[in-house]
Amino acid sequence: MAAQTLKIWRGIHPLIKVAMGVIAIAVLGFVIWAAAPLFYDRQVDEDFPLVSAPAGPEVESDAVVAPMVEPATDEPEAVAAPVEAQPEAQPAAPAAAPTAAADVVATSVPTEPIVLRSGNFTHIDALHSAEGTATLYELPDGTRILRLEDFQSTNGPDLFIGLSGHPMPRSSAELHDQGYIELERLRGNQGNQNYVIPPDLDLSLFQSVTIYCRAFGTMFSSAAFDT
Repeated sequence: MAAQTLKIWRGIHPLIKVAMGVIAIAVLGFVIWAAAPLFYDRQVDEDFPLVSAPAGPEVESDAVVAPMVEPATDEPEAVAAPVEAQPEAQPAAPAAAPTAAADVVATSVPTEPIVLRSGNFTHIDALHSAEGTATLYELPDGTRILRLEDFQSTNGPDLFIGLSGHPMPRSSAELHDQGYIELERLRGNQGNQNYVIPPDLDLSLFQSVTIYCRAFGTMFSSAAFDT
């Protein structure tokens, strides 16, 4: 059997042998790329972004400026000429007291991050699962972020984090059939991390956060929003 196989191999054209070798190397490289992430973890640990609230409008000062007083001199004061008596002027009407609304500028700008929506990651099967929380925040400056906390997922190739209109997608079809937006490549399968939400994105259209393998069209986990 071995001798027959060797004879067949010797009869193959050299260019075909080269092509077969290139294909074998490419297949081996793809297998290593796809399988290697299953045997190690990528850990990140990002702090919660600290953003100050926008500065409010400037308020004019109520301080009273004292009039300038000319320095005293030794020259005698000039005596003013007598002035004929004038009819007594009527007192002016008192000025209206300033209202509180005029002194204080009302503002609704938040000074702390606001939780918009949140959910927990779920288990799909032995090779595809995650745990931890996914929370949408609005920061004081209006920026919106998706933050993963206490996050841990099985690792895999070509993983992306996104938002889906499906509350708990378990397949590529479910992920896309009610709307899906891909945010970024997943930075790590462990640890706290932040992802910026596009400012013009309507979050009411989405029901879950997803971890998705784009290369193989496979769902790794999802977190349905419960708020």
